[in-house]
Amino acid sequence: MLGDGPLWELSAGGGWTEAEVAVLLLPGVGGGFTDFSLWPRHLTSKVRALTARYPGRKADPGAAQAPGLAGLAAELADAVARYTTEPLVILGHSMGAVIGYEVAWCLQQRGRPALALHVCAAFSPPEYAAFDVAGRSLTDHALTELTATLAIPLPAEDREADRREALRAVRADLTLIDTYAYGPHPRPLEYPVTVWTARDDAIVPAASIPRWQPMTRHPLTHHVLPVPHHFLASPQAVEPITHALREGLRRLH
Repeated sequence: MLGDGPLWELSAGGGWTEAEVAVLLLPGVGGGFTDFSLWPRHLTSKVRALTARYPGRKADPGAAQAPGLAGLAAELADAVARYTTEPLVILGHSMGAVIGYEVAWCLQQRGRPALALHVCAAFSPPEYAAFDVAGRSLTDHALTELTATLAIPLPAEDREADRREALRAVRADLTLIDTYAYGPHPRPLEYPVTVWTARDDAIVPAASIPRWQPMTRHPLTHHVLPVPHHFLASPQAVEPITHALREGLRRLH
């Protein structure tokens, strides 16, 4: 954890002290920093790995005063500006992609644009803004059913406390989505967006891919991975994505 905000260090033990670029890794609904536990070992010491803790997690007394999705993105942008000096790449999975887009937009507005945005298995920001899942008012039963529909892994039923915490995180994230408003006009980023889609994704349709194009002034780069929607722990996804991140660093020189 960096300071008392939502930005967390993944590169343990000060391994990032030689870093030439930082990558902000943002999980999807119900996710946490452990979703990216495999990623630092696939990145060189030249890459500083960061992630975020979303509202509604354990030991988060401020969950009731969650700032909304745009507010969370602004807090993350503040923390990035405060705690990093390296050029930044942002990568978000599912809901994390729209948070990543808003962080990128905040930084661009402040004159410190990121190098690139990578979005994984994600609806576009206007699509997220159109969703109304009423996360705050869902019954526990309906929340559990929706979590199953979204294929979000939950602890076993005999781990009651852990399962309750996981569902609390899912509810908090759905509430973030409910607060999100993209706005009436396109807000394209001044730098590239790479879209990574899951070939076996049962949640995000292929039709969402071109809807990311208005989010950037550059042509989209698109890759298809032979994985399902939740792929952050799959070598078939982690290896090609981290390879692309390393290649992006190489091209800086």
